[in-house]
Amino acid sequence: MSRYRRAAGTALLVAAVLAVGGCGSDTEPSTAHSSAVPEDASGSAPPDEPDTDPASAEATTGVDSSVEDFLAAAGVDDALVNKLGEIGDANNYGLGADVETDLEDRRGLAVVQVTTCRNVTVGYRTWEGIRSADEAGGATEDQAAAMADFLRTEFCPHVTPLKEAPLPRQTLGGPSEDDRSGRGLASPLTWWDGRYPRVSWSKACAAQTGMPIGDPVAYRLAKDEVVCATVPPAASLKKHLISLDVVFSSPVDENRAQKAALALLPSDATATEPTEGANPDWSYLDGGCLSTNFRTATMEELMDGLGQDTEPWASALYYSDGSTEDGAVGDYTGKVKQISLSTGADEPSTSGELTC
Repeated sequence: MSRYRRAAGTALLVAAVLAVGGCGSDTEPSTAHSSAVPEDASGSAPPDEPDTDPASAEATTGVDSSVEDFLAAAGVDDALVNKLGEIGDANNYGLGADVETDLEDRRGLAVVQVTTCRNVTVGYRTWEGIRSADEAGGATEDQAAAMADFLRTEFCPHVTPLKEAPLPRQTLGGPSEDDRSGRGLASPLTWWDGRYPRVSWSKACAAQTGMPIGDPVAYRLAKDEVVCATVPPAASLKKHLISLDVVFSSPVDENRAQKAALALLPSDATATEPTEGANPDWSYLDGGCLSTNFRTATMEELMDGLGQDTEPWASALYYSDGSTEDGAVGDYTGKVKQISLSTGADEPSTSGELTC
């Protein structure tokens, strides 16, 4: 199933990002699982904690300042946003040929490119990969090069590093299951905070899973095992982690990896036969992965309670090295460095091939 890994980390920002059409870095279809949660949804969920989500504040006030706040925190002012927009308009990164974007549209593009800059800085992506992905998204070679050169020389030098929020105080020792029988995936943040210690996301996860637009969280599951995720902002999701990455300090065997995945799924989860996948044709990387689907009726019930259109499945992609928007980094060797765990089944692309 093709997913967007980091098209946007918050549902509030996605509207702005998706307002910008054409091609663009980090906007191309990615076949990697996502730690971010671009989907918004409607429905109800149990009140795990007081709702202080910005989405609710926006509904009350009618004002959404999340994009401006994000860019201000990143050190990107409107003058730089407009310079980026001019480059975007000239190279088909906007709303279409000969269509001039306005400031709101350009801010959406800037949000995406801030994350592009940060991903290059931490070594998660390369300029070669970004140009290749943009060309796959519809840019010509010259257009992709023009955008990458502007980002590298003029835009990215102004982007400040992500400032992670202080780690919360925690009282551990919580139950092995949440109130709806979840054991990690699709469980609320309050359950995670009661069971696993938080660790610094930026140090543990950045180079392996990329930089989020939303609020990052990381939990230590074992001495050599960390979960990296982004908190869903959609009010209906009530801060339930519906996708996440498990990262090992060094590659482990498949048996250990599957046990790690099952430990974060409901107890009724059963694995299907795994399928090997390869990077999409447009990727500049040669790489592969292993995909396993897990049938679990409980997962369908969990997601139904969050207003999601779901099936009784969860899925895991296993990587021997890692994954980016460009696909798997290296071939799959039977050892696992990273697991991308998501709700729903992983399915082949329209070509019939399973892509990483």
